[in-house]
Amino acid sequence: MNVLRQRSDPDCACADGLLDPEGAHLAALRRLGDFAGARVCEVGCGDGRLTTGIARDAAFVFAFDPDADRIAEARRRLPRDLRAVVTYGVGAAREIEIPRGEFDLVVFSWSL
Repeated sequence: MNVLRQRSDPDCACADGLLDPEGAHLAALRRLGDFAGARVCEVGCGDGRLTTGIARDAAFVFAFDPDADRIAEARRRLPRDLRAVVTYGVGAAREIEIPRGEFDLVVFSWSL
């Protein structure tokens, strides 16, 4: 993984700009699933490093993480134009109740 301070893709980097500056992770996810118009659940979203990129294509994103500080950072960084698309929650996967059929895609990345 190339670790740089400058990002070339503003949709996919963590708060400090060091993770995946070229956007390879998000590009790989897009090859695996079509986010266009989808209802997406992102498990273990952390600081929202992938959420913004996913949300640009999706109809709705529910992203959650057990770390309240990371969710606070994700909410702070969320662009204004995506606030109607993204909802953040705090909790572990075993604590979040999701009705069957609620989402089209589930993203579980960097969560172990």
